[in-house]
Amino acid sequence: MATIDDIVKKSGVSRSTVFRFLNGNNVRESSKQLIVEAMKDLNYKMDKLTKSLNLNFEISVSPEYMHFQGFTQMVQGVMEACEKKDIKVNLVIRSGKQIDEDYSNWVKSDNKGVLIIGKNKEDEIREAKFLKKKNIPHIFINHRIEIPDISYVCVDFEKAAYDVVNYLINKGHRDILVIGNPQELLVDELKINGYLKAMKDNDIEIKDKHIIISQDSKESEKAIRNILVSKDRPTAYFGICDSKAIKFINIARTMGFSIPEDISVVGMDNVNMAEYSVPPLTSVEVNFKSLGEKSVEQLINIIKYDFTTIKAFLSHSIIERESVRQI
Repeated sequence: MATIDDIVKKSGVSRSTVFRFLNGNNVRESSKQLIVEAMKDLNYKMDKLTKSLNLNFEISVSPEYMHFQGFTQMVQGVMEACEKKDIKVNLVIRSGKQIDEDYSNWVKSDNKGVLIIGKNKEDEIREAKFLKKKNIPHIFINHRIEIPDISYVCVDFEKAAYDVVNYLINKGHRDILVIGNPQELLVDELKINGYLKAMKDNDIEIKDKHIIISQDSKESEKAIRNILVSKDRPTAYFGICDSKAIKFINIARTMGFSIPEDISVVGMDNVNMAEYSVPPLTSVEVNFKSLGEKSVEQLINIIKYDFTTIKAFLSHSIIERESVRQI
């Protein structure tokens, strides 16, 4: 079993500082982080310390969170991590005016925090402002909110989009189509930014007709059909998420096009269906369950160890399958 001397050695922090920290006294932020990381690495009574706090977390979700497999996996990760640490957890559906009402009536508690999943841009900003104003411990899961004092744990979607578009470019593609809704969804904005950066960094002309802004499923389907029969048909399609990429594949195939012979397709998220689409879809893998688990750990750090703001990224990788060809 690890001892205090082990923590001192592992962290590089003085023995007196470690004692002050364990006794609940304030220590320098940099020392605090070193001690916490050492305790985690040494498995020093972390669960016991957490269980003694009687923590109570809320998972704040949008009404549509069940529509996307990744959201349910994040919730699962949160639930399982909280169960292991005896943290009480409640799922709360919160959007629009409900956000105003709930946070206006918020009763501050030293053992309560919020994890936010799957909101549109308007609701994310609205909720972030309340969380900041009320000084409520929180983590936005997989949404990068660049507002001071707002905490998040996410994949760097701008970088992930950059990497997968760059992957297409390295396969010889220059005419790459993307469809998204950046006005409403922050994640779409970040992914399109990644697309644009990859094109610019490779000195590739960005064609306005290959960036389609759509808020409606029928509208995007019409746009896909129109561009597939146009003179400017792209050689590749960057799907902002796997469901959109698979939808594109199905539309293209019903119109007589072959994937990837006529057009290559990539997606993002690597949800279960990606491996079983026809053809199997090349995608960016995101471990949504791990995002939920890591977010619980970081929210504990905010509540227990007084971390002010946490901005953490999880890694991503490209899973190559048969939906892309070299040209």
